[in-house]
Amino acid sequence: MNVDSELSRFNIETLKNALNNAFPEELTDYHSCIADEIINLIEVLSHRYQRDFPELTTIKFLAKKKVKNTQADLEAHKNNLSFLYQVLVKEKQLEKYYFSAFIASVMRSPSQDHQQFEQYKAITLLVCAKLYTMGRHESAIKSVCNEIRQWSLGKRNELSNNLPDVIDSEMKKLIDELDLKRKEKLEVNKSSKVGHQISNIYVPYNDSYNHNKGILRGTTLRDPGAPRTRLIINPVENDGSDTITEFIEVQTHQEGWATEEASSEHKKKMFMISMMMPNKSGYAVQKLRAQAISNKILKNHMCLPCDIQQATKFEIRTLLSYCMDPEKVCEKTRSFLLASLTLGSSLERVSQRKYDDKTNSLIQEHKLPTQNQRKRIIKLISPTKTTFFIRLPFDIKTILLNDLDDLTLKKTSKLLSYINKKHGTNLTENKISSYLRHTLKQESIDPTIIALIEGKTTKTVPELSYTHLYELDVNQIYCRFLLYLENLSSKSHKFEPNNQHAHQEKHPIGSPLVMNDEILGKFFRTLEKNISEISDRYSQQQHNFITYYVLFTLAISSGYRPVTGWFGKVTDYNLFNSTFWISDKEMHQALSGRMIILPDIAMSILKHYLRYLKAGKVDSMSLKIEVTERYQDAISGEKHLFFFINDGAIEEVTPKTMTAHFDSVLPLPLNWHRHYVRSLLVDENVPPELIAAWMGHAELNEPAFTRFCSYSINDLKIISNTINTKLVSVDCKEITFV
Repeated sequence: MNVDSELSRFNIETLKNALNNAFPEELTDYHSCIADEIINLIEVLSHRYQRDFPELTTIKFLAKKKVKNTQADLEAHKNNLSFLYQVLVKEKQLEKYYFSAFIASVMRSPSQDHQQFEQYKAITLLVCAKLYTMGRHESAIKSVCNEIRQWSLGKRNELSNNLPDVIDSEMKKLIDELDLKRKEKLEVNKSSKVGHQISNIYVPYNDSYNHNKGILRGTTLRDPGAPRTRLIINPVENDGSDTITEFIEVQTHQEGWATEEASSEHKKKMFMISMMMPNKSGYAVQKLRAQAISNKILKNHMCLPCDIQQATKFEIRTLLSYCMDPEKVCEKTRSFLLASLTLGSSLERVSQRKYDDKTNSLIQEHKLPTQNQRKRIIKLISPTKTTFFIRLPFDIKTILLNDLDDLTLKKTSKLLSYINKKHGTNLTENKISSYLRHTLKQESIDPTIIALIEGKTTKTVPELSYTHLYELDVNQIYCRFLLYLENLSSKSHKFEPNNQHAHQEKHPIGSPLVMNDEILGKFFRTLEKNISEISDRYSQQQHNFITYYVLFTLAISSGYRPVTGWFGKVTDYNLFNSTFWISDKEMHQALSGRMIILPDIAMSILKHYLRYLKAGKVDSMSLKIEVTERYQDAISGEKHLFFFINDGAIEEVTPKTMTAHFDSVLPLPLNWHRHYVRSLLVDENVPPELIAAWMGHAELNEPAFTRFCSYSINDLKIISNTINTKLVSVDCKEITFV
């Protein structure tokens, strides 16, 4: 890049006009403050990027003309920026003066990498100045400024988790990495929030670097109150001639943890059944037939032992006897049938999965929304990997599985027809592919392991997001199923997996949001120390620390979803029998829910908190009327039990306020406790159906613990005692707050 030519293009007058966007006349009193920040950003910019912006010297020169502060004022210019930002918020001028608001944005979150933020902000400043001089880029400038500004407010955690490291990079490499990141997100989901946010940064960076011409875009209006949703379309395997398609409507979220929670919540779901042959009896009969098909799908999902639509042991034994005879079945057909049987996948799905032909293994990707985290958070969580291997038996030749041609389909269909006719069986491709799921579910195998073998995602199996396990666990269950098939085979055929090239496990798979006991114990001890060191028991800081301690204890004890009014009202608790009623969803608070038993240590801490509320009410009566009333509302159950105090004002517990408060004490995604508890319960061999009910995972789109539920109080005590033992082991103690 020729520096002289760049300087001639971006002459002083052009840059001055561009820079005027940061200095609107209405903000004259703050021009010096804005100029200070521009100079500061240019000075902190890494030398790796300075060569790509030869105009920065001129920009710095122009900014210095706006500076009128003394040296003492310069030391406080960060606070001045915060004050300027609050003025823009109060006057509702963030959209109008978006460039000035971007410059005034200051990162306050202690868990974010401030150096990374400063570098991105400095690069963005120079990119925007350059694009202003080029013209027709205002849309891109506004988008990138808003992204950086939202990041500074703590509203772009997922974005910051996925942004490339900017410190040791350079402009061309940074642009390429941004492009790869956004494509990775948008290829998985075209409506990916993070993908579009990264694009908002990539586009202006790329246009600035390559001098791309700007464009003018039209705008469309959308109802701001309407929730953002997306439609998931899943084809359903069916043995008949009818085509069945499942439609699931889910809400979209910006944060990864919210996406995981949405997958486990009640969803709008329906089936579209396309009948190839019209029924002469009319529409009413067709409707009844469609309803029967829909009910059959739901029943198959339950994997009931009495379901006559499942394959019998005799049918599978007969199939294996034919598959193991090379004179009756060719090698390719045998590989497809055995892969379908042992991997729980249809023939088409088998051909679409990835394999390692050298080791004769299945390669499975398992990516979760919360696997990308900031550098400062990684030390608090467990490192995980996104790829694992399942070693297949030698009878399955993976090199043959990626080519499912019509001839193989015909041979498979002909073989099943022959077996059914000769042996009086009723084998179908769907029965074969679903046999693994039916068998393992009846053996109470964790559904996450079954789903991983089948290659399913968190969209259909929400437990996948919350479970932390090892590749070895998956392979052991797979080998267990192979051993079951060996015993089932009349010829006692050995299904030996390829163990010669076993992959070494460096990291587990699944949820990264599982802290080890040492870190969790240090967290509780630190909170306890902070509470004890504050002399004023009813100060704002003391109240918030006590609230954190109780909230985190109840979070682990109940697996409560992060919603507005976290942990409900005091009327949801029964202090005599330690039960806690939990609303499963915000959208039907009073319609359905689940009851759990809280651990003894959690109940003791909760009782101390209630005493603290009563004492706090008395202490604040004479001076803090608003706080006194809020204490009373919490005690009486008029309002939610927990609240924060910020600058003397009441701040209700919502996902937004929780993020801001927890950022300084435990900056993890808000549903980390659900990951931690489910992984704990799995390790303690708690039955998976009981875990799903306790977690609030809907089975067949209906909540657990309804009037037809068979779980007992003793079942709930199993979980309560398990969690109580864990809390005690990590130094969660009963503290006297008063």
